[in-house]
Amino acid sequence: MSKLRFVIAAAVLAIAASPAIADFNDKNPITVTVTGATPDGYPRTMVEGLNAVVRDAYPGSSVSFMPNSPGGGVLAIADGKANFTATATGTEVRLANEGKSPYSAPLKGKFSFAMMLYNVQYIHVLMTKAWADANGIKSFADIAAKKPRLRLAINRPDNPQTTIGGPYEMMKAHGFTIDDIQKWGGSYVLGNSTIGLNAILDDKADVFMNVRNLGDSLIKDVASKRPLMWIDDDPAKTKQAADVFNFRVGTVTKDDYPFLDKSYPTIRQWVALLVGAHTSDEMVYKYVKAIGDNQDRVQKIGGSLKGFTTAGMTENPAALPVHPGALRYYKEKGLLK
Repeated sequence: MSKLRFVIAAAVLAIAASPAIADFNDKNPITVTVTGATPDGYPRTMVEGLNAVVRDAYPGSSVSFMPNSPGGGVLAIADGKANFTATATGTEVRLANEGKSPYSAPLKGKFSFAMMLYNVQYIHVLMTKAWADANGIKSFADIAAKKPRLRLAINRPDNPQTTIGGPYEMMKAHGFTIDDIQKWGGSYVLGNSTIGLNAILDDKADVFMNVRNLGDSLIKDVASKRPLMWIDDDPAKTKQAADVFNFRVGTVTKDDYPFLDKSYPTIRQWVALLVGAHTSDEMVYKYVKAIGDNQDRVQKIGGSLKGFTTAGMTENPAALPVHPGALRYYKEKGLLK
């Protein structure tokens, strides 16, 4: 065999031995489990809506929902009990990577980024006007200085984004902590935002700190029956709190709630779809592609997804590694290099 023929033959063998890049541009069904959302409320509506888009894009797919909390969702994908979690924020990402409470061990490398879902989750910090007037409170600075007795309606710490990643850091920026509430003679009503607002309405709580959509109808209803005020903050202090978990400062205005007398700063959080490291490239590619190729339908799910855009899917504030399956789709769309 001549030297030229030998080189050609070697090249052919090398190509044959190289792993072929799988072609995922088919309609073959996938089987995935999505978690991170509670059994009811908007998070479940969102997940079920996204899953329906994927089922229609890949007929015959088994795309199921597994109820969980935002914190538990990250643990579930890291442990291989689910493929995606749909309610992760910078709070869960950092705490999970570092193995800090509520996580018992570092989970870094066990999950990665799939897509940004929305970045319009606002921490609400409200107080009853009666309590505020009685204690001379207008701001976080006033609370820090006067140390009033207060009954605080707030979520459980196993929902880190609405506690550790929001109100806890806003308190720390002013030199006090969640534990100081009891030291000042106060108490807690622990539960989701609906439980908290009902506690305000029933005069079982004076202060509410949790997440709701801007312009929330339940808050407006509660305010019509028990006057509310927003707890003011120094924007620099809000930014200090927001920066801890890669969030931004947002603004709440009178257009959102008529009972406000001016605009107020608060923490504006983002929510992303994360994926477990065990999930195949094909599963991730097809799930991400189904969502990305159906922007209008995703927006029609409503709520926080009304502003969803395919172009915004790659926004990655925590700089997490992008799953190879998702990266493949983004490169095809020209969204990432």
